[in-house]
Amino acid sequence: MKTYYHLFVVGVFFLFAGQLSAQDKENSFFEGNGEISTNLPTSVPLEDRKPIEYNNPRADDIIWSKVVYRIIDLREKMNFPLYFPEEASDNRQSLFTSIFRLMEKDKIKCYEYQDNKEIFTEDLVVPFEAFTKKWDILLTVKKDSVTGDTIGSEIDESNIPNRDILKYYVKEVWYFDKNNSVFNVRIMAICPIMYREDYDTGMMNKYPLFWVPFDMLRPYLAKQEALLSDKNNGARETVDDLFIKRRFGSYIFKESTTRNRNLLQYNSTAEQANREQERIKNDIFNFEQDLWEY
Repeated sequence: MKTYYHLFVVGVFFLFAGQLSAQDKENSFFEGNGEISTNLPTSVPLEDRKPIEYNNPRADDIIWSKVVYRIIDLREKMNFPLYFPEEASDNRQSLFTSIFRLMEKDKIKCYEYQDNKEIFTEDLVVPFEAFTKKWDILLTVKKDSVTGDTIGSEIDESNIPNRDILKYYVKEVWYFDKNNSVFNVRIMAICPIMYREDYDTGMMNKYPLFWVPFDMLRPYLAKQEALLSDKNNGARETVDDLFIKRRFGSYIFKESTTRNRNLLQYNSTAEQANREQERIKNDIFNFEQDLWEY
């Protein structure tokens, strides 16, 4: 009897040891080919990662809200993870490259940029082919290696105008949910801004390209790594994490008002515009603080 008992214990031990060994192999830092695992910082494969779920409040529970427009300047060091790498490498790519490839594969819809209004209807969807023609984005013709016949076209990584995208507009809404007693912010849409030189004047011209609803992007950004620090390559988060945790630098250029003007339209100097930015930030901050005063 004791012999059977010992055999049973030994069998259970090896069973658990085998399972732990298999788990360790699945979660190992190095893959079989010697490459570093792409599943950092967790053991969940990137293709299985999902965006953090929002709490979607009822419209009747929102007793206060404020729509704010920001500019993310990719030349700021804090925003480098959204601009680099200029060409995809090491399982990473820039935010615009991600948007471009998703647009190319018809996985997202981009909507025409219009001054002072954002309308996301089917008649304003930007066709990918029209977009590439407008901005002279080169297509590489693919030919059959045997017959030499044209079988399609593709856009090389180097032809994506990622280097020209220096800023983004971000539309967001701050709101208070009385049912859950939560003061929160939610990004609604983003707009890449292209800068290109006018060869006649030598001036850099600004071209807001299109609006992309942020919720449409999130499932894909949750699968894309972002390297946030040069000092620690192991602490990799996703681009979706970067936005949701608000680990980006930005400044306000407009708030939703009855006259629908941006700050530069009613402030003649940079100092006045800066003061107005501070006023808007303080209005939002003070509203939240006043909620909890007794």
